[in-house]
Amino acid sequence: MPKKTTLPVWDLVASVIQHSRSTLLYGPPGTGKSHAAHNADRDGRPLFTVTMTPDTPAAELRGHYVPVGNEFQWRDGPAIRAWRQGGRLVINEIDHAGGDALSFLLACLDSPETACLTLPTGELVRPAAGFQAVATMNGDPDSDLPAALRDRFPVAVEINEAHPQGIAQLPHDLRAAASGSVVATDPSRRLTLRAWLAFASLRTAIGPEAAAQAVFRSRAADVLDALRIASGAGQAEAVPS
Repeated sequence: MPKKTTLPVWDLVASVIQHSRSTLLYGPPGTGKSHAAHNADRDGRPLFTVTMTPDTPAAELRGHYVPVGNEFQWRDGPAIRAWRQGGRLVINEIDHAGGDALSFLLACLDSPETACLTLPTGELVRPAAGFQAVATMNGDPDSDLPAALRDRFPVAVEINEAHPQGIAQLPHDLRAAASGSVVATDPSRRLTLRAWLAFASLRTAIGPEAAAQAVFRSRAADVLDALRIASGAGQAEAVPS
C-alpha cells in the first residue's frame, strides 16, 4: 500500500493558496491566517483586501460614485479591482458579512464560467484570468457560514498551529509557550500570537511583570510562573489556566 503522508498545515496553506481559485482559512484568532492570506506566493497578482462587519455594504466591495468637482465619477471597490486585474482578494472575517455584502459575495465568488456583475454604471464585468479569493474566519465554516457561501469555498484549511514566521519573531524563551497557547482548545487558556508579540516588545521596555500585567491581565502571574519554570527547567512548558 502507498504510504500516507500529511503536509504540515502551513505548507499545505502555501500550496493551496497558490493554486486554488478560492481558499478559506479558519481557526483560532491570532494564529497568522491573515498573514498567510496576504503573503503566500501571488505569482505577481496584485493584492486587495477587505475586512467584513455586519454593517459592511456591498458598495464597499463593488464600488460607488464619488464627487469630483461638479460631477460624480465611478470608483471600483477592491473586489471589482481584483476581478479586473486578475488579483488576489483577501476577505477577512468573512463570517461577519451581513445580508447586503453576502449577496454580493455570492456573485463575486461564483464559478469563473458564470461569474458576472452589472455595475451601477451599466457596465458588465467578469473576473479576469488569475483572480482568486482567500477568506479567513475564526469559527467553524460548516456551522457559521450560510450554505451557499460555504459552497463557494470547496478548499478550506483548518489552522491548528501558529504561523512559524510569527513564532520566529519571538525571543527563544517564549516560542514554545506561545505555540501551545495560541491554539489551546480551551478558549480561556488561549493567548494570541499578537498578545505574545506585544508582551515580548513591552518586556524589553518596561520589564516582564508590568508587560504581563498590561497584556495578560488576570493571567499575568500564571504566565510569568510558567515562563520561570520553563527557564529553570531548560525547556518551555504549556501556559496553565
